[in-house]
Amino acid sequence: MRNRIEEYRKPLGLSQHRLGKKVGISRISINQIETGKTMPSLKTANDIANALGVCIYGIFDLDGTGEYRCDNCDYIIKDIDYI
Repeated sequence: MRNRIEEYRKPLGLSQHRLGKKVGISRISINQIETGKTMPSLKTANDIANALGVCIYGIFDLDGTGEYRCDNCDYIIKDIDYI
């Protein structure tokens, strides 16, 4: 699953290790999710989004369309590289 974890994590000054501690998973797990090697559970995806202070739809391309959208908060970003 494509995601924007790194795009939100780095400006906050969070390392993968620090984000992992906030979420309760290892740095290796954060890296694998961030690089698309593994898919997080819905709970973990939600925990990551909460730790970064962003709607889950703003971070994860949940429907595979290349759009990161949330109908509740009118949040839409098209992933130009994906299309």
